[in-house]
Amino acid sequence: MATAEIITEMVRAHTQGDERRWRNLLTQLIAAESRAGHTKQAARLRGLLAEAREVEPERANRAAQGRAIQLARAPRDLADVLDVRYSDVRLAELVLSPALQAGMQRVLDEQRMAGRLAEHGLRARRRLLLHGPPGCGKTMAAHALAGELKLPLARVRLEVLFNRYLGETAATLTDIFEHIGQVRGVYLFDEFDALGKHRGDELDVGEAKRVVGTFLQLLDADESDSLVIAATNFGRALDPALLRRFDDVLEFPSPTPEAITALLRRLLRSFPVADAELSRLSEQSRGLSFAQVKAAVDDARKAAILGDREHPSVDDIARELTARPREHSL
Repeated sequence: MATAEIITEMVRAHTQGDERRWRNLLTQLIAAESRAGHTKQAARLRGLLAEAREVEPERANRAAQGRAIQLARAPRDLADVLDVRYSDVRLAELVLSPALQAGMQRVLDEQRMAGRLAEHGLRARRRLLLHGPPGCGKTMAAHALAGELKLPLARVRLEVLFNRYLGETAATLTDIFEHIGQVRGVYLFDEFDALGKHRGDELDVGEAKRVVGTFLQLLDADESDSLVIAATNFGRALDPALLRRFDDVLEFPSPTPEAITALLRRLLRSFPVADAELSRLSEQSRGLSFAQVKAAVDDARKAAILGDREHPSVDDIARELTARPREHSL
């Protein structure tokens, strides 16, 4: 974004009362001035940014005392394609491999220090592709990033985008990216392969190509501070031109027996379950995804509550696990 455009957007953010966007734009302006060699001007702007950060807690406190904080929500014209909510999921709640844990933490660290990176002409990671089998933690990872960064999570409902807006999909995508630039958040394009695979018949080939082309252009042009996350079950099958647009490509593999055991121990930490029983449940969870295991435990807990019991038995949980169809072979 050119300097003049940044200043224009700063004025707009100020008139709209969007302090967060104003600070983000000021950070971009500082980076632009630094790159241009205007060190004194950049230093003065950094001083203004520091002052803004000092007064922000006091302003937030006054706002909390005087009025309720408005929740993030989709604009009216995008309400049916953007599902916006806040997340209380934390990274520590996810069962991740060491490599995935490090990759996720790196994204968080860079996002939290985005201002410092910008001062050196660098940008934090913000375009992520998550791929792997269904139910293995991709969506929960997006929830964890939103929860850790205290940003709204907006799931882009691609199924609605294609089914309801056939012929207008590209235009609606443009509106979505305009919103991404206006409201900082975590934007999840779930089942991302739908962009290239949702409609396979000959009548829709042209529409699919237009949508993919528009998405690539919008992603390239996006200079916002939002996180754009694409989640797909078929990462390796996607067009390489799509893959190159992302800062990181993170694979979420089928859960290992050790990972399933770790998940069960976490889910059952308030239940009196012996190690031998936990091993039995882990064995009966083979071939299930994380999502299926959690659903089985939740269903067993519901049945216990409705039966006036404090917690489900190991046999209750085992029956629920056994009833689940196997989607993953281990």
